[in-house]
Amino acid sequence: MPDDSSNKQPPAGDDRNLVIVDEDFVNADTEDRLWLFWERNKAGIVRGSVAIIVGILGLLAYYVWNEDRKEKVGDEYTACQSNDARIAFAKKYAGKPLAALAQAEVGDELKKANKLDEAAKAYDEAARLAGLADKSPAVLALGARTRLYAALARQEAGVAGADAAIAAVADDANVPDTLRGFAMLTLANIAIAKNDPATATKWLNAMDKKLRADHVWSQDKDSLVRSEPSLITPATPAAK
Repeated sequence: MPDDSSNKQPPAGDDRNLVIVDEDFVNADTEDRLWLFWERNKAGIVRGSVAIIVGILGLLAYYVWNEDRKEKVGDEYTACQSNDARIAFAKKYAGKPLAALAQAEVGDELKKANKLDEAAKAYDEAARLAGLADKSPAVLALGARTRLYAALARQEAGVAGADAAIAAVADDANVPDTLRGFAMLTLANIAIAKNDPATATKWLNAMDKKLRADHVWSQDKDSLVRSEPSLITPATPAAK
């Protein structure tokens, strides 16, 4: 945002807080306003999304570790401090929830290093290992998370069909709302970046129709809608 943006903020309680418009937006059409919003806010959106998803992995790690702690598998998992060690651990304990978690962490490290193709393959393997483990909610969530991140890595790398893989997670009613909502929000942002408001609207509406009213992505969705109110049509929120 421009340095003097604070001077443009109306007083607290003023309804004009709902939509911020400055000289850049005055003569812009809908697609240009969407592009401007995305360019100005994508860093914050990505940072906030990653923070929440990383937090989810931490919670999954605790629950999965708790399931395996009695067999001392958890101690070996904790001792893994490199990707090679995690990969070896995952192979040794295939069928254990912590094997999938260790492999997911390999994917995360590769994604941080911008090795997107390798990261996607590591996430694929993590999803496969999650499928071999028990069907507890934590393990099912881990499987969904790794499927989603495999698709996200491929989308970032420009691989054809990645959007469809993200949509498969978004449309899966068995996936937790936090992950499902993240997939929907990501698809809306991708559509905005492509100047495709119709597709963005589809996914934003889906968030209202298919997710709990108190899902964690509601504020992020509202920020997109405030950028261009025509993005969304009224929808009945899902019942709690």
